[in-house]
Amino acid sequence: MSENSSRKCTNCGAPVTTDTVNYRYTESGLPNIILQGVAMATCPNCGEAEVSIPRIAKLHRAIARELANSPARLTGAELRFLRKHLGLSGEEFGRYLHTDKTKISKWETEQDPIGPATDRLTRLLVVALDKDLSSQVASVAEHLPQISDEPGTAWELHVNAHTLQATFTRVSRAA
Repeated sequence: MSENSSRKCTNCGAPVTTDTVNYRYTESGLPNIILQGVAMATCPNCGEAEVSIPRIAKLHRAIARELANSPARLTGAELRFLRKHLGLSGEEFGRYLHTDKTKISKWETEQDPIGPATDRLTRLLVVALDKDLSSQVASVAEHLPQISDEPGTAWELHVNAHTLQATFTRVSRAA
């Protein structure tokens, strides 16, 4: 669906066209987040494109909620996202996990694998420390035995930008 807008391109001043698209939200720090139904303004003159992401704080909370319920092991990028969502430094987060900021950094940059116990404790910390997610501690705890040991990179998280409903989809690896 495309519509002409009275908006002008910030780069060249030409009128932009707005479409509703699915958008890979790499600005989150996560390569596997797909936002569904966001507005993308594109300049047909210079090619400049600008995406409009509504309610970013609520969106990030929805992503954190879904990562806590991810079907697979957390990746380093997901651990970093969750730590930052909680507003914790590496040192502060390390105190919860009884480790230091160097180990947190190695997990986040995937220099060291995140162990199963750290993965599960991180999920519980996220929902326990985020006051808007704290009512979900029991459901996350019940989900813990179902977590696969496969890497989280095998999944994409699709989030409807308006309803904040989300689903994990397995990524097919073409040969």
